[in-house]
Amino acid sequence: MPERPYFSFHFHKQSHTPIYVQLAEQLKTAILRGAFLVDGQQLISLRDMKTISGCSLETVKKAYDHLALEGWLEAVHGKGYYLTQLAKEARLENRLPLTDIPIASLADSSPRPSEELVKRLRGAFYESLTVLDEPSAKKKIMRTQATQVFADHLSRRGLPHSPERLLLFNRSTSGFAFLAQRIMNARDVVYVEEYSYPVFLRLLSQCGITVRPIRMDEEGVCIQALNEEQEHYPANWLLINPHYQFPTGISYSLKRKEELLEWAQNHNVRLIENDHYGDLWFEEPSVPLYHMAVQAKSSVEVYYLHSLSKTLARDLQLGVLMLPSDLSHDELERYSQLVSMTGAEPSLLVVEAAVQLLNDPWFYEEFLADRRALFQARFLRLWQERRQALPDHARMFPIAGGLNTWIKWGTPTARATEQEERVVAILREEGLELTGGHAFRVADEPADILRCPAVRFPLAPLEERELKHWLHRLGAALLR
Repeated sequence: MPERPYFSFHFHKQSHTPIYVQLAEQLKTAILRGAFLVDGQQLISLRDMKTISGCSLETVKKAYDHLALEGWLEAVHGKGYYLTQLAKEARLENRLPLTDIPIASLADSSPRPSEELVKRLRGAFYESLTVLDEPSAKKKIMRTQATQVFADHLSRRGLPHSPERLLLFNRSTSGFAFLAQRIMNARDVVYVEEYSYPVFLRLLSQCGITVRPIRMDEEGVCIQALNEEQEHYPANWLLINPHYQFPTGISYSLKRKEELLEWAQNHNVRLIENDHYGDLWFEEPSVPLYHMAVQAKSSVEVYYLHSLSKTLARDLQLGVLMLPSDLSHDELERYSQLVSMTGAEPSLLVVEAAVQLLNDPWFYEEFLADRRALFQARFLRLWQERRQALPDHARMFPIAGGLNTWIKWGTPTARATEQEERVVAILREEGLELTGGHAFRVADEPADILRCPAVRFPLAPLEERELKHWLHRLGAALLR
């Protein structure tokens, strides 16, 4: 079995349990998995563990000594720490096969919240508890005031300041479900990007809506492909993710967005602009289609969907849907009442906590700026590393924001899924969970479709040294 140098350590610095004890407990699990062992008998050196865990040398030494006190390790002067008979028996009785349990996972790209963000969220939630005692009339006013704050946030993104057009949801998926169930019709045809968010694809299928994938190039969905599909299955809707697209990471060119607005107007097609990673640009924000449609006074209806889970924290689920600019006041009010009736509204406690953060200058001046800089630097280092890590027949996509890049290889083939599964299986044996391109395609795709095999390669939640390591391991797998 290949050497597996990485293990996902997680430390709770606010806990009363000392860090060295937390490290020792996680090392027990690592030992059972066979990680960090030399010839299966000896734990790796203190300095190596310091590098891997990110802890100080003193903390690692205390963790090793703690395991020695518990009978798991024996310190041999001048040689290191060896497994005791107790630890060896525990390995035999509780062996966790590494081929079944990935040490690292890139299936989810959600970044871990920073310590300062967690601290401020804790304070925001504590202060927001007062909403529990407020009368219903006051709560309604507070929700209205909250939309002003979210409108301020979106205006920084380049959207018109229109709080009256905003609907808040307990997650962006709920906002899309509202569109599919309440605004679309069962007989509608929705065009989607050939690689799309699987949850949205399943929602559309469950609603009985016809989904047609559209071929993409490096600038976005192909206009030619749209025209070809329009001859067979005329579209009612076009669902796109034009900014740091999930899962490929590409951003639509300004020219392509202009062409899409023109195409949608000519064919009377409504647009859904999914802006999942919209706050995480690197150099400058990408211009929203919604803004372009308003500026051009286009007749195209654009529904803009925004998520805050990647911006704030994964478990702080908040989604925002901005309705088209030409909807009447009565239509806006009806949709607002529908959201409230269906239970898709977010908890006011969560809304108020988010409002406090969004009103804090620290959030924009420090937190978001630091987060953008972090992921930009992380991508640029991977971009520099790609020449040494990847073979000549593989290509990494350049990105201008977001949390994902895309690595494809070879030539178009009907066996792309098979090749992806082979590479994913190799990496899983080494300890990495990765997602192949087939997972992001429509379920009823023809078996003989020609495409290049590919994988999504996120920039989070692993650290830079781990990402570099797995990029090289991916490159090695592509040569096998």
